[in-house]
Amino acid sequence: MKKMKTVCLLLSIVLIVSTFGSCKKEEAVLIPLSYDNEIREGGIKDDGQYNHKLFYRNDTELNCPDPHVLYISDPESEEYGYYYLYGTTSSSIGYETYRSKDLHNWERMINVTGHMAFLPDKDHVVNTNFYAPEVIYDEESRKYYMFYSGSPKSKTNIYYICVAVSDQPYGPFVPCTENGLDKTKTLFDVEKANAAVAEADGWTWSAIDPSPFIGADGQKYLLFCMVSDPGDNYKDTIWGVRMNSWSSPDYSTLVRLTRVGYKTPDKSEKLDYESQSPRNEGPRMYIRKHDDGTVTYYLTMSINGLNDYTVTQAIGDSPLGPFRKLTEDEGGIILANDNLSWDHIKGPGHHAFIEIGGELFIVYHQQGDRQLGGSWNRYVAIDRVYFVKNLKGQEVMYINGPTWSIQPQIEAFSEYKNIAGQAKISATAGENIEALTDKLFTLYKSIDYVKEYETDKTATISLDFGDYREITALMIYNSLYYEKAFPYIDRVEFDFKNDALPEGATAYIDMLDFDWTSYKNSNSDEMRPGGSAVAVFAPLQVKTIRITLRLPLDRPEEIEILDDEGYVVQQTIAAISEIVVLGK
Repeated sequence: MKKMKTVCLLLSIVLIVSTFGSCKKEEAVLIPLSYDNEIREGGIKDDGQYNHKLFYRNDTELNCPDPHVLYISDPESEEYGYYYLYGTTSSSIGYETYRSKDLHNWERMINVTGHMAFLPDKDHVVNTNFYAPEVIYDEESRKYYMFYSGSPKSKTNIYYICVAVSDQPYGPFVPCTENGLDKTKTLFDVEKANAAVAEADGWTWSAIDPSPFIGADGQKYLLFCMVSDPGDNYKDTIWGVRMNSWSSPDYSTLVRLTRVGYKTPDKSEKLDYESQSPRNEGPRMYIRKHDDGTVTYYLTMSINGLNDYTVTQAIGDSPLGPFRKLTEDEGGIILANDNLSWDHIKGPGHHAFIEIGGELFIVYHQQGDRQLGGSWNRYVAIDRVYFVKNLKGQEVMYINGPTWSIQPQIEAFSEYKNIAGQAKISATAGENIEALTDKLFTLYKSIDYVKEYETDKTATISLDFGDYREITALMIYNSLYYEKAFPYIDRVEFDFKNDALPEGATAYIDMLDFDWTSYKNSNSDEMRPGGSAVAVFAPLQVKTIRITLRLPLDRPEEIEILDDEGYVVQQTIAAISEIVVLGK
């Protein structure tokens, strides 16, 4: 149940000023803070009942598998400022599209324009199994190119990549007629592709998941997944090619970028977490330019199947590789449900990256049935992406997700942003203090380089901003580890001032609850990662925040800790994964 303190802060201030008006300046003024902890009766529900101005949450609202998001950046376009969403929407006939200004409220464009984004006629080379389209804007021609795959109805086990073009992001897209293409032709000429690849002998070049991108060298490139690759024991692999234009591949550059079960295409090293996977699919390329002029290419892809769908990363120095997949402890797995151990998320995968106001996000799909999965209905989700150094010193992607918990709203769409990292942070006890404001929360036990703050004694954490800042919410992320997770925060104090108390006062919260109903695994003594204790309150001008954890403590009966012999024991260690302060 949501907890709203009945004591009004303003009323408290008036009463205290009246009562203590003659007190000496140095005497502390303590005021109980009115706040909302965002906890609902019965835990999380996909009902949108939370503060959307401050937070977002990945509820199962929009069924759009294989999502791709395109920001309309052309200021002369009537769609300027919109985000367009494409996906596997109407796989038997074509594609729809959606648009949004905030990546939450999506508008179905068929209801606006009266037509689908792409609806081929009966003479089209492919006319069913329309999967995973991606659209790229060409600045030179000022046209939108849609890359997609489909099957002829006579051969539904074969997939071909095609290209369509439109003047508008919502379509209608029509088959591309450049460089000899038309509605009867696929993008790849099978004879030319077979001639260009030495090992190819009568290959059909059945392929899905085309993903166009512009390299750091300014050249056009295309990634795709070859279905049942004859050169890799008929598993699904990632290939790449440079494009002369968006309608003409440079066949001399056609190259296999991955092999299933191996770190590199030369099969020199096996990769354990792909040992049971039949596929590498859904490729994306993220390009990171460094201050020294070097460039790193992050090739990301999806592995496994419906319920254990997983996004992984490989790293290279050029658009067409070579790429090396990272091991699990190096950070190779970036989006997963931890080997199906989670009970609240299934099948996170097939993704896109989008930069929004200086923040990087991954857009992906997850199963609608959070516990059982197994459905072709998959819903759009979004989480933050960061770059961190692993234990080998490699700069790797790290995702604060997948999540089904409230997260700070995308900063470009909110009046408030996370300012915790701008504070000087200290603690009276504990280790890994810097982990409290590194913007990362823990999700996987195999990742050693993302730390948690941890203490074995009562400790007070202080965030000192040096000057007064307007803040309106506090999020304290719990530990990934059940035995270290705090049942509640004993006390939070805010040193603030306002017109009624120009000399300052301290507002406090006692026993800030954590939503165990929502964030404990229902099947085991494990956590659902990404949950936080939350306090939302009327904006305050705050200089310092103090957060106190008291140890040892007796946990409530429903979350007791048992020793190896089954006896209830006190909690002697507590950990915090991250602190977020929403302010200005």
